[in-house]
This record gives sequence, structure tokens and C-alpha cells, in this order.
Amino acid sequence: MKKMKGTLLAILLAGTIALPITYAQQPQIPTLQVCNPSKVEVEAAVYIDAREDSARRGIFKVSGRALFDSTTPYPAGRFIIGISMSDSIEGTVTTTSIDQITTTGKHTPVAYLSGRCDVETPEGKLAGCRYWLMIVNNRVSENNRTPDIIGFLIFSKEGKRIAYGTGPVVDGKVYVAPSSY
Repeated sequence: MKKMKGTLLAILLAGTIALPITYAQQPQIPTLQVCNPSKVEVEAAVYIDAREDSARRGIFKVSGRALFDSTTPYPAGRFIIGISMSDSIEGTVTTTSIDQITTTGKHTPVAYLSGRCDVETPEGKLAGCRYWLMIVNNRVSENNRTPDIIGFLIFSKEGKRIAYGTGPVVDGKVYVAPSSY
């Protein structure tokens, strides 16, 4: 009886250990990216004092615009992100596509964008990168003291994070058209 319990335990453990090796991960179906009507314009700078060091200014600047409405079959536009922050590459990110744009909110509209980009650094050009960008229009009226916010994330074609940042706009203007979604 004792030998049978030991054998059973050995079989269960062997099956548990072998299971990940035997069955490979199944391919995943990507999420469907459906955009909603959106209009975004930005010319702004974000300063993050914790990202400043002796070589970098702790700032990133975003400029560009995007549009998606009934007159365009796909989102159109382009953004440029200039980066001078610690813990990120230093250089310029230029979006080459807008694969996804979703806007939500009426009183403080937020736009989420993602797609492909190229990165120009002092060491050279990195092609095949991906970006994620969030632009928050908190200052819909001049009386609102809450700052606009911009956040971004850049990945290399190998899937490595090469730049990121999120913070309040310290200079410039952000516009995200209100959405009822």
C-alpha cells in the first residue's frame, strides 16, 4: 500500500512537471481594434523632476494631431515625441501609423492611441518600434486649474521598453474633442 502511494505520487509529480513541456502555448487571436470618432491636437511639454540628471533635462515634448471620423477610413495623423529623460533612450520618436485611437469623456476627454513608430537616437535609427500614447484634456475651460496630462510608452521591435513617461503638461496646449462614449 505504501509502495502504491509512492508510485501514484511519482506519477502525479511527473505529469505535473512534464505538462508545460508537453503542451505549447496556443496562438492568441489579437483584439479587434475598433476606433471611435476622435480629434486630437497637441503641442506641449511635460517636465518630470525625478527624470532629470546631469545628462538629461527630465522633459519630453509631444506635438502632432490625429483625426478619425466618418470621412476617413482609418485614423490619420502623426505625432513627434522628443525625449530627454533618465531611464529612457534620448532622441525623437516619430509615429508612422495610428493603428488605434479611442477617445472617451465629455468633461475631461482622454485619447488613447497606439501604433508603429521610428526612433532616432544619437546612436542611430531604430525602426519597427511600437508606441502607446495617452493625452488627457483636463483644461477644457480656462477656469480649470487641473493640468493636462500626457503619457507614453515605446517598445523596440524586440519587445524591450526603451522609453516611457507620464506627467502634467507644464507648457503648451492639449486638445481632445469630447466624446460621449
